[in-house]
Amino acid sequence: MSDYLFWAFVGLVVVGVCYIIGLFQGRRSQLSMRLARLRAHGRAVVPGGNNNNSGGRGGSGSFLDDYRAGLSSQNFDVRINIDGEDARPGLDSEEVRRIMDEHGVTFDKARLMRQQRLMGHNNIDPETGMPMDPKAVTFSR
Repeated sequence: MSDYLFWAFVGLVVVGVCYIIGLFQGRRSQLSMRLARLRAHGRAVVPGGNNNNSGGRGGSGSFLDDYRAGLSSQNFDVRINIDGEDARPGLDSEEVRRIMDEHGVTFDKARLMRQQRLMGHNNIDPETGMPMDPKAVTFSR
């Protein structure tokens, strides 16, 4: 009888330890998400910390900044990211802004032009999306 009590006690201790570890891991992930959200909104997490919120990518910093700058449309709505409190740093939007200014086009057209340019640089036909490499093998119906 005492063997059963001993193993029942050991089992309860194992379950309790796993529960406590799970609590700490859950809090850690919540804390890291809050810190990322603060960084994305440009607030210093640590007093005297760096308020540069561009994430090192040359972007505007947050989805709210991108929305205010007109970098949103019905087809690419960043309000969803704002409403969802997305912790990511926002769009990498400097090139899109430049295209909009230089060519006088909408946000969607500037995004399309940027994507087609990137595809061309990567040897992909911007019109079809097919590789232009003569050694590429594709299958069609």
